[in-house]
Order: sequence, then structure tokens, then C-alpha cells
Amino acid sequence: MRTINFRTAILASTLLAVFAAPALAQSAPQPPTLTVFADGSATAAPDIAIVTLGVISESPTAKDALAANATDMNAVIAAITGAGIATKDIATSGLSVNPVYSDPSKDPNGQAQVTGYRVQNQVTVKIRDLAQSGPLLDKVVSAGANRVTGIDFDIDKATSLRDAAMKAAITEARRRAELMAEAAGVKLGEIQSIQTSDGGGVPIFRAQMAMKADSSTPVMGGEQQITANATIVYQISPR
Repeated sequence: MRTINFRTAILASTLLAVFAAPALAQSAPQPPTLTVFADGSATAAPDIAIVTLGVISESPTAKDALAANATDMNAVIAAITGAGIATKDIATSGLSVNPVYSDPSKDPNGQAQVTGYRVQNQVTVKIRDLAQSGPLLDKVVSAGANRVTGIDFDIDKATSLRDAAMKAAITEARRRAELMAEAAGVKLGEIQSIQTSDGGGVPIFRAQMAMKADSSTPVMGGEQQITANATIVYQISPR
């Protein structure tokens, strides 16, 4: 009677399958593909202004400089809230106390002397009604603000703008793929992959004033452009 070693037979079959699999995988041809790149954009006028402003005070002593600065800054904040700005949209963005030195070239010994102290206090204000920007600046300056370091613009619901830019990028990629496939004499098949990225926002300023009043500081809101790009890989086949 002949005895069969089933373990050896199974092991041999397994090894055969393992070594045969790569050979079969390598022999299977990969379908041809077409890769397209495209950009898209969406533009909208900003509806939020972000203003950074503050008060600079100087006095012979640090205590007096702080007291004077606090008085003027409280008046500035009162003017801001009085214009309808919520306290949640007002944030302190800088506070410093520094000595003020004399000109050393005017000293007999060529040394600078402390002549007083300078206090700088600034806040960042988010103005959700863009038309209020000019009148608000006038009010805070009248209240005591003597420093405006910058104004930026933003869009409250920028997500919808990003979505529109991404949709435009994908639509353009599809258009280019169809054009390339027609020119190459092939047919578009299934989409193998899609990759998108948000290119961010770029301010584009208008030539005209976005807000204008007879006695208010003119503020240009401009427009904001959000860009996106898309990469799509299609499977193609002969026509």
C-alpha cells in the first residue's frame, strides 16, 4: 500500500500558488489612463472688515502714561460698542509700556536719558457691516484713537465660495479631458482618482469706492478671489 503525505502536497500547492501569483499579476496589462489638471476660481465682495486700531500715550512716569492711555482707550471702546459692535468682536491685540529716551547727540556725555514712558494699547475690531467701517474709524479717532495699523477684509461664509471654486476646477478638468480624448481619438472611461486642493484667497481691489459718505473716511472693500485646483485620472479606451 502507498502512503501519501498530505502535508507535503498542500505545502507544495501553496508555494506554487505564491510564486505563480506575481507572474500572473505582471502579465495582466494595466489599462491606459489620461491625467488632466485644471484650476477654478470664485469671486465675491467681502462683507466683513477687520480693523486694528489703538491709543499711544506718553507721560513722564509709567503710572501717568498708563492712566492716560486707559482713559482714552475706554473712550475708544465705548465709541466702538456705541456703534453697534458686539464685545465678542473686540479683542486686545497688543499692550506695551516702554521708556522714552532722549537724543544722545544732544547730551554732553553722549548718553541717552529716560525722559518718560510710552504706553501702546491696541484692539482688533471685526466689523460685520462693511458700510460701518468709515464712520466707525471717524468715531474712534474722535474718541482718542491715534493709531490705525491696518484693515483687512473677509467673507463671512467663505465655505460656499471655496465649494464653488472646487466645482469650477473639476468642471474645467472634465472639459479638458473630453477635449483631449476627442483630439487623441480615445474614449473616456471610469474615473480612477480625483484630487483637489484649495488655493486660498487673493484680494482684488476695485477701482471705485466700496463705501462712500460725505464726511466719513472712504474704505475700499475690493473683492476676494478663492482658487482651487483639481487633478483627475480617467481610464481610456479606443473609440
